[in-house]
Amino acid sequence: IEAQEKGDHKKLVEIYDKACNDGKASGCYNLGVLYAEGTGRVEKSYEKAIQLYQKACDNNFSSACYNLGLLYAEGKGVTQDYTKAGALYQKACDDDDGTGCNNLGLLYADGKGFVQDYKKASELYQKACKSDDLVGCSNLGFLYTEGKGVAQDYKKASELYQKACDGKDGTGCDNLGFLYAEGKGVKQDYKKASSFYEIACDVGYAKGCNNLAILYAEGKGVNADNQKAHDLFQKSCDKGLSISCDNVKLLDTITQK
Repeated sequence: IEAQEKGDHKKLVEIYDKACNDGKASGCYNLGVLYAEGTGRVEKSYEKAIQLYQKACDNNFSSACYNLGLLYAEGKGVTQDYTKAGALYQKACDDDDGTGCNNLGLLYADGKGFVQDYKKASELYQKACKSDDLVGCSNLGFLYTEGKGVAQDYKKASELYQKACDGKDGTGCDNLGFLYAEGKGVKQDYKKASSFYEIACDVGYAKGCNNLAILYAEGKGVNADNQKAHDLFQKSCDKGLSISCDNVKLLDTITQK
């Protein structure tokens, strides 16, 4: 810790390496992170990161199992293998690692490495949410919104989105804004919708910026303001949301008439 605070990267690597060789899983995991990210003045090497994560995971260090699962899911340093990723996420999830449960749920929801199973996904999202993984709460809310794997329940969805949004999860805030805009599970309230879209936008969720821009363009819940709408569409476009780029052009066409 002292070396970390002082920025003594070489010493930090030596400390982690010694800890790992002494059988401490945390040392293997921390050294694996350095190799995976190419930080601490070590050259990025997914192959070395994989070896270190595997060693830590074999010693039941759940974060290492999760990180190793990510590498298999993304095909970094190894051949992409969703089934292997799922097994590693499962091991992390069994140790109450919420992110592991959520990512395993995503594999079941998307049918990657497993037969698509929304019910199983909902159970995993539920466990993730209970472990305060906010993305898990948001994903479970989406299943309740769509009625996939669970009975459709907009009110339940709104509660889950609210929990996610309270923790500044952009997707949760945006989805909650949508429910208020549509009046699903909650009383229709464009002003509240705008406030949730704004939170989503502020934390960097491009779709939230786009949806807030639409409200400004239409004057719903906020005073109509084409310039504000334009700026928000552009912000969303700059973040890579193609529909926002189209909306910038559309708005420019309308306002120039």
